[in-house]
Amino acid sequence: MKNRITNSLMVGLAIAGLLTSCVGDLNPTSLGGNTKTAADIYKTTADYESGLAKLYATFVLTGQQGPAGNPDLQGLDEGFSQYLRLYWNCQELSTDEAVIAWNDQTIKDFHWQTWTPNDNFISTMYARIIYTVSLSNEYIRVTNGHSDATIKQFNAEARFLRALSYWHAIDLFGNPTFITEANLPGAFFPEQTTRANLFAYIDSE
Repeated sequence: MKNRITNSLMVGLAIAGLLTSCVGDLNPTSLGGNTKTAADIYKTTADYESGLAKLYATFVLTGQQGPAGNPDLQGLDEGFSQYLRLYWNCQELSTDEAVIAWNDQTIKDFHWQTWTPNDNFISTMYARIIYTVSLSNEYIRVTNGHSDATIKQFNAEARFLRALSYWHAIDLFGNPTFITEANLPGAFFPEQTTRANLFAYIDSE
């Protein structure tokens, strides 16, 4: 009898624990002063301009401080992982127009036409493209429907930058994953698109 009561009590406590809610903990505004959301960051036109500057910066900067130490992407050295440098490597080193004579990591594989899908330079180029697309999506989501003419212009610029990155994705990878501002942040596997569909999307943008 004593065991039955104990077991019933344990089951009751377990059920009560499972049914309790942590909704307040998941609300970013209730987590204190160290938490920033779009509502905290974007208050003035200058704030929106700073957000747009970060989108442009993804093409030329590699992190939050220079020259290294707080990278946007982990893995490849920050000097190697800059967007336009990687893009140039992929476009030019695989032709007879340019030569890099040193043997850093797998750089010569471009010359020899022997790169593989898991090559650091190629996988980081893909990550750079999707990183720019993802930041652009968030910025577009925040600025969509804004009444201010300047912020509407910022929204259009962000759409262009996203389209440019998707153009690089078509050029280098053909059928990349496809995400827009309609895909809310979270744990999911983005669907792969086709070159033709992505081209039509870029053209419409």
